[in-house]
Amino acid sequence: MFFRRKHAPSGDCLQLLEAFRNAQGQPRHRVVVSLGNATIPEADQASIAQAVANRLYGQTELLPAPYSATSRYWIDQIIKRVDREGRWRSASKAPAGSPAPSGGEVIDGVLADHVSHTHTTPLGPSWVGWQAWQQLGLSECLQRLGWNQAQVDAAAITVLHRLVAPGSERALREWLPDSSLSELWGRNFSQVGKDRFYRISDRLLDHQAEIEAHLRDKTQSLFNLKRTILLYDLTNSYFEGEALGNSKAQRGCSKEKRNDCPQIVLGMVFDQEGFELAHQVFEGKQSDSKSLGEMVEALQGLLPASGGSPLVIVDGGVATRKNLQLLREKGFGYLVNESRRSRGRYQPFFQEDSQFKEIAGRAGKPPVRVRLLADPFAVQEPATEGKDPPLPDQLVLCKSQGRQEKEKAICSQAEVKYVAALQRLSKRVAKGQLKIPEKIHPALGRLQGKHPRVQRLYEVNLREAKASGSIPAPALTLEWHRKEADYQVREELFGCYVLRTERQHLQAEEIWELYMTLSQAEDGFKALKGDLGLRPNYHQLEERVDGHVFISVLAYQLLRYVLRCLEEQHDHRSWTTIKCILSTHCYTTMLLPTKSGTLYRIRKAGEPEEEQKEIYGKLKLKWKHLPSTKTIVTSNGATTL
Repeated sequence: MFFRRKHAPSGDCLQLLEAFRNAQGQPRHRVVVSLGNATIPEADQASIAQAVANRLYGQTELLPAPYSATSRYWIDQIIKRVDREGRWRSASKAPAGSPAPSGGEVIDGVLADHVSHTHTTPLGPSWVGWQAWQQLGLSECLQRLGWNQAQVDAAAITVLHRLVAPGSERALREWLPDSSLSELWGRNFSQVGKDRFYRISDRLLDHQAEIEAHLRDKTQSLFNLKRTILLYDLTNSYFEGEALGNSKAQRGCSKEKRNDCPQIVLGMVFDQEGFELAHQVFEGKQSDSKSLGEMVEALQGLLPASGGSPLVIVDGGVATRKNLQLLREKGFGYLVNESRRSRGRYQPFFQEDSQFKEIAGRAGKPPVRVRLLADPFAVQEPATEGKDPPLPDQLVLCKSQGRQEKEKAICSQAEVKYVAALQRLSKRVAKGQLKIPEKIHPALGRLQGKHPRVQRLYEVNLREAKASGSIPAPALTLEWHRKEADYQVREELFGCYVLRTERQHLQAEEIWELYMTLSQAEDGFKALKGDLGLRPNYHQLEERVDGHVFISVLAYQLLRYVLRCLEEQHDHRSWTTIKCILSTHCYTTMLLPTKSGTLYRIRKAGEPEEEQKEIYGKLKLKWKHLPSTKTIVTSNGATTL
């Protein structure tokens, strides 16, 4: 074998050629593989060609050459290309100077001791993701939007990469040749332009509304979803770098405590099964309460054509009086968690233990007790023409033992840190490092600002110190003590929270169970940020950042589809667990040398393990029908089946 650079009007192309003699005995050569504009150093070409020939014919090198890193890379890449393209026809005999394997046990003509395999690529997670893509009809959706097949393939690759091995577009190009998508699709993806996936990201973002509408309809029909409940929540994703080209990149309150980085805020609407219905990217300093007004338009697009009033469930940061009034005006019901600060005024009602009833069916879990209550602080709204005044909201007072223990532990840790900070400040005052009140009070204010959870439970005073005997005292001293009465009031409210809804026909247990579905949104954000690479964000331009978010959202829809199908089979494992189990199911190229000199190169998927078969069965995937290729190399030539 040897390399040749072919000159053509469309550009130069580097080819690996193989010499042979035709039926008339005339010397000829055939193309083994075309490498496009690849740049292989001329000094390495002969050794690379010889190594490729040896590996294709299953020959053993007598003296293995000390290949450079570049040579090793190209040897592997060329072998992968030959195996996947399946077009190679060998010369009439093996390369000269390459001894055939001999010796060892022979089983039905196969030299068992010389059987090996090469080019193993993970299959399981990619196959499951690809089946989810097909079941959700995303290829058909993109084709209806005017995408050609190459663009559809690139979009699927982008989303599957985010699902299986989340990373940047640069990492995607490195992952693709070592994935099994070429085998699954029967197409070669070894040569991909560096900008293709950036363009696909932009194009996906241009069709965000149409794609999300398609997924809403498809998931609703596949799982017969009623969607009478909508979950709205927010999270944020920080940037690596300054992101100066993105006006949305602002510093705000980071849930990951990365206040040193600019961030964006992501608002998402989920249904009660955890499928994403709509999302919007806000600037990083966007407050939770202001985001809902901008999402109302998306929410209105989710109103059922047959009428009805979906129930929107939101957390306390979004549930301002103004937002609740807006939801009511736009035709939505609401169920919200009142802010923690407001629960103090319901303390007398929390103390009436006899009025609370324990939630049933929570064996083995910390108990939760609830109480239904008409809003005692409701202001009667005036009646409008032809309509009765709205009834006061219903409240559900909740006492959770698990939340009580958690809040107590958090408060205790915060208190320890606050007292330690006061002690450090006190030492500075005692040593005379801070001598005047004009310097001490700002330092104390900054300290209290860093510990808002517990600082209001302590009284701190700056006093003049008194001398003791002959030892002179510092001019000032810092003293503090805990307000035990306030602490007692707060401790009694640990684990207590208040749910508010305008729905009058629901019982306390039903309202609490409905609110618990908000955990689907929390699980969705956990998957987006943990499994699907939403954070950190390395892009700098606004449209690329929004595209990065949308690709993660599409990958989440595939993930949620897979988990929903498994849940129907009573399998509640996470995607992390499923991906770990399936990652060992792979494609590989088996090399089977025979006593007669024939070499079988068989590329196929391995037989799944029993646990993998169980998952495939639940997802209705038929692993026995996975595509395979076989090349038979003999002294008379080669055929590919």
